[in-house]
Amino acid sequence: MASRLLNYQRLLGMVVTMLCLLGIAAYSTMPRQEDPSFPYRAGMVTVNYPGASADAVERLVLNPLADELRQVEEVDFTQATARTGVAIVRVRLNDTIYDTDSAWDRVRQAMDRARLEFPADVGQMALDDRLIDIPAIVLAVGGSTSVTELSEVAERLKQNLADIPGVSRIELEGDADEQITLALDDAAMFRLGISPARVMDTLARRNQTIPGGFVVVDGRRMSVLPNSEFADIDAIRATPIELPDGSQVPLAAAAEVWRGPEEPRQPETWFDGERVVLVSVIMEEDSTDAIRFGERVRKRLDAIRGDFAPYQIREMFFQPDKVEQRLDNLAWSLVLSVIIIVAVVVTGMGIRMGILVASILPMVALISIGLYDLGGGVLHQIAVIGMVISLGILIDNAIVIVESIQGHLDNGIRRLDALKQSVRELAGPLGASTGTTLAAFAPLLLSKGGTADFTRGVPVMIMLTLSVSYLLAISAVPLLAARFLKPRKATGQDRLVGLARLLGGLVYRMPGKLMLAGLVLVLVSLALTPFMKQQFFPNADRPQVIVELYMPEGTDQERTSAVAADLERAIRERPEAVQIHRFTGFTGPSFYYNLQRSPQAPNRGRIVVSTPTLADTTELIPWIRDYANIHLPELNLSVGILGQGPPRAAPVEVRVYHADDDIRAAAVEQVFSALRRVKGTVDVRHDLDIGVPSISINVDDASAARYGINRSDVAQGLYGQSFGVVAEQYRQEEDPIPLVLRSREGTNLSLSRLLSINIYNDQGDAVPLSAVTSVETSWEPAARYLRNGVRMNTVTANLLAGYSFSQALQGLEAALEEKPLPAGTRLAMGGDAEGSDDANNALLTTAPIGILLLLFFLLIQFNSFRRVGIILLTVPLATVGIFPGLVLSGSPFGFQSLLGVIALVGIVVNNAIVLLDVMDRQLEKGEGIREAVRTAVEQRTRPILLTTATTVAGLLPLAFSSSTLWPPMAWAIISGLLASTVLTLLVIPSVCSKVIRCRVAEPENAPA
Repeated sequence: MASRLLNYQRLLGMVVTMLCLLGIAAYSTMPRQEDPSFPYRAGMVTVNYPGASADAVERLVLNPLADELRQVEEVDFTQATARTGVAIVRVRLNDTIYDTDSAWDRVRQAMDRARLEFPADVGQMALDDRLIDIPAIVLAVGGSTSVTELSEVAERLKQNLADIPGVSRIELEGDADEQITLALDDAAMFRLGISPARVMDTLARRNQTIPGGFVVVDGRRMSVLPNSEFADIDAIRATPIELPDGSQVPLAAAAEVWRGPEEPRQPETWFDGERVVLVSVIMEEDSTDAIRFGERVRKRLDAIRGDFAPYQIREMFFQPDKVEQRLDNLAWSLVLSVIIIVAVVVTGMGIRMGILVASILPMVALISIGLYDLGGGVLHQIAVIGMVISLGILIDNAIVIVESIQGHLDNGIRRLDALKQSVRELAGPLGASTGTTLAAFAPLLLSKGGTADFTRGVPVMIMLTLSVSYLLAISAVPLLAARFLKPRKATGQDRLVGLARLLGGLVYRMPGKLMLAGLVLVLVSLALTPFMKQQFFPNADRPQVIVELYMPEGTDQERTSAVAADLERAIRERPEAVQIHRFTGFTGPSFYYNLQRSPQAPNRGRIVVSTPTLADTTELIPWIRDYANIHLPELNLSVGILGQGPPRAAPVEVRVYHADDDIRAAAVEQVFSALRRVKGTVDVRHDLDIGVPSISINVDDASAARYGINRSDVAQGLYGQSFGVVAEQYRQEEDPIPLVLRSREGTNLSLSRLLSINIYNDQGDAVPLSAVTSVETSWEPAARYLRNGVRMNTVTANLLAGYSFSQALQGLEAALEEKPLPAGTRLAMGGDAEGSDDANNALLTTAPIGILLLLFFLLIQFNSFRRVGIILLTVPLATVGIFPGLVLSGSPFGFQSLLGVIALVGIVVNNAIVLLDVMDRQLEKGEGIREAVRTAVEQRTRPILLTTATTVAGLLPLAFSSSTLWPPMAWAIISGLLASTVLTLLVIPSVCSKVIRCRVAEPENAPA
């Protein structure tokens, strides 16, 4: 093969050059994002049931809906909330589902089946299956005190941005829909003898879209437009209402008419204390460069900003800037890693050999990026991290090949023969070592779920770069080496030769002692595991404080807004607060992938505080917590910074189940109290509510029948007085505006006034409500919570810096052992514990495939179970460095550390492979095992140390980076590799000298 490569070296050079150019073109054009995209596995079903209590919503809506959703095989779980007048169901698909569109179609079919069991008066049911969409850009439209006016401006801005390439869709948030209110005067209607039904009937007949046809005049068609619908508000006021005596009065005589924001109060958004309307621009992911997309949006805004004066258009959240900043930082880490690796290689191998080995770095990087782009890859931080990790590993093959060729040249072998012999000797072992590394990452590549989707760029990029590096190492690198390397003069000044001979001598003289020392070190490192903190994913490194606001269930949005405004004013006085955004009635736009999106609720809110640096959040977070505890006792809040990994409600989440509501409530209080006492937990809260007062209007059917009315008439009369009923649509605007009939006060109607209203029968006669009803007050739950159709409640907690979810759960477990929960209570863990278990289970599911591939490559190379067993001993030897390294660096053991361990397995196994390969060649020459082992150590110490040095050096920028996500992984690899390299050079050869006596025997051709 080597001679053929020499014959086609021009063709090979052209192929490599063209692939490098492909990489350059791909890097300049491929899509860029900060984080990977996820499949649409999360959705939310919203069902409106106006006027129904939480219990009625649960019984009549949620139970049949949950029964149907359970029959959809793709659904993993449902988590539902029943509130007065609304049901909200979070639907989560199985982690194995990637064809989400068809799965959501089956969910919609289940919804349609459930609707058949709903009461007739259940309102609209909608499914949002794009719940995880994140707006790339959130613009705030301000400059007016009228929200309606701002909404119109925001709609105009939306139209101006809709045609920008890369826009998926644009949503408005904090805008105000309009309604035309017809505030009926109950006394005037009674005096005139008019009923609401007559008003509604008159409006319906007056406001019709009836075509008038056309006539032909002088050969041209002329449309006839009859005045059949309302042209303006005055026309509504002037609508004649017929009285019982046949006379007519205008509607204005019995009702006040005005146009204003829709009621009840809609979600509100505030930009640094100014009421604004948000324009959220969602980008087409996986196909759009976020950085260029941001430039296009800014260019369009600059062009149209003058047309929107005097209104202001400001950037609330601008993700493209974050993408550029993140990728630039990682690019500098990549460049710094390359510089450090080149310096290490040149120092260890000399200038000529070092530059030759280092030349593989740009070639592999460019070719890998080109192939990654051809496969539909997106450039994000996970993919770049995969390349950074692979930098030190991918150079290993080139180091071994170049070392071998240089050694043959030093021994006087001719160039062509040196190339042939090196490739012939090393193509198999290097292929096996590359294959074992690929096998180590196979479980990560094949596992499924949110965590796997987030981190999949790491194994994809590592496996791609290693494959490319191996192909170049046995093709392009030997050709370059044969052309540029020269025999070295025997100066005897190589600094690594003495170390290699020293290690070889130790293995030759005291293999038993070295094996015992290795065992002791492994046991000591395992003893350090109790001191390691567990953490699924660390927090993000954005300088933003997120304050989640929870008012008691049943709180009106006006009260929530007032409390949120008080807290914002207090935070604004802090010097760390650079910019503050407030959202009430909902939690605002999900401007970060990890930020959990919550449905609209009048008792919810969120405040986002931007600080100069991440360190500034350290003092601000406890201050906000303390201020709220002292000055806003009714407010329950959760304060922290943005997280990483799959979204979750809180790091610690405990779900409590029991069939009896009272017993479950007692268990929740017990878990809540226990978690509050656990050291390191903060913002401990539960979703038990104290309930809300309600008024039961009991209809006396006999009395009602005498007046010609029924229960439905009473219910509609009450609803019309408070919420109001939609009588007609005003169609003179782009979107129809509802005409709502209600009392003047609406939902602010006093209780005494509500109980004194009139109910109208079919003849239009007014009947006092008190004549046919009696009133009772009661206390009922404000909300019900169900998971998979089973009632439950949840206790959540945040964690102080330096504490892990495992410590909190251990403290809870200890407290519950002292005082057990009521009999029949069942606990289920959510949060980071659940996410960690899911991620680990996903890896364990695919781990057998990785192990099978690992054994496959090792057995192909060595054809010996004994040798394979010795090679696998390098894995426990790596723990000698991993656990002490994480403990001493203060890094928790989480999913990033697990990534580091997986990468480490592939690296340390490679070291053992090249050692045993030399040993077997010496055994074939007839040497004894101890001499063969010593020779293997002496020959392979340099390349093993160099590969270790390059890998460690390449990871140092990550280990000391300001990112919170990657240092744990870097330290796991660095510390584990440093320890395992030394032990691989000492312990593995010592084991070989004790276990192996001869080369692998050929199969015997025994007689039949």
